[in-house]
Amino acid sequence: MANFDILVHVRRYEGESLAATVALTLAQRLQAHLLGLYVAALGSVAYSTLETVVFQVQEADDLYETALAQRDVWEKRLAANGVAGEWLVAQGEPVEAICHAARWCDLIVAERPQLTADAPIGWGTVSRTVFGAGIPVVVVPETAKPTSVGERVIIAWNHSREAARAISGALPVLRLAKQILVLDGAEQQSLVGARHLPQLDLAVYFARHGVAAEFRPFTPTSEYGANILSNAHTMAADLIVMGAWGHSRIAELVLGGSTRYLFQHSDVPLFVAH
Repeated sequence: MANFDILVHVRRYEGESLAATVALTLAQRLQAHLLGLYVAALGSVAYSTLETVVFQVQEADDLYETALAQRDVWEKRLAANGVAGEWLVAQGEPVEAICHAARWCDLIVAERPQLTADAPIGWGTVSRTVFGAGIPVVVVPETAKPTSVGERVIIAWNHSREAARAISGALPVLRLAKQILVLDGAEQQSLVGARHLPQLDLAVYFARHGVAAEFRPFTPTSEYGANILSNAHTMAADLIVMGAWGHSRIAELVLGGSTRYLFQHSDVPLFVAH
């Protein structure tokens, strides 16, 4: 029986879904229960006439029913990959639907468009899901070509709350990894003025949780995101684990940041938490 639940947002039920492929790979590795979620769009009724609203609602209902009928296709794909799961369909705003379904799951997998990047500064579908879901999210860039997921992992460790949450959520994946490299960066300074706070020794924490990892000091003077991605490419990593938005989205809009950079430029799936 599965003791880990993965929710994957399926943006298109026709043809191949990159997010579904990554989610299936993770579900196989973790022996997880995989829930596929398609959200049928409900068109805006602003400035619409009554006749137009009636037509839009009927069209949305038809799309919802068509999506429901994809259950057999999804179940056949699960069976072909030896994965247990189910097919869910919602109607309306994607982030609200994803965050609702995430309440009984441990991990979300979502594909992020790159050519029409929807979240360069933190207000797109995937980034709003990271903020609202309350559980980690595997962000799959549209440009990713993963042949494996979670075998060679790079961890961006800056001692922040967000990074710690990502690492904790990724433990089931990390225990099965063949290679893990921790980029051990500078500790963030506390903003509350507390002194003598106990610190997490990540190496000891990993040893206690059955995770083997190599630690490497990480002290770039600039371009943190680009340096993380460069290290990932060098080791042929298939997953980057990191905290998301340790600074506010406004700060990242004005100043930039590693989250913003990697959401825009990474071709490696990102395991993130906020």
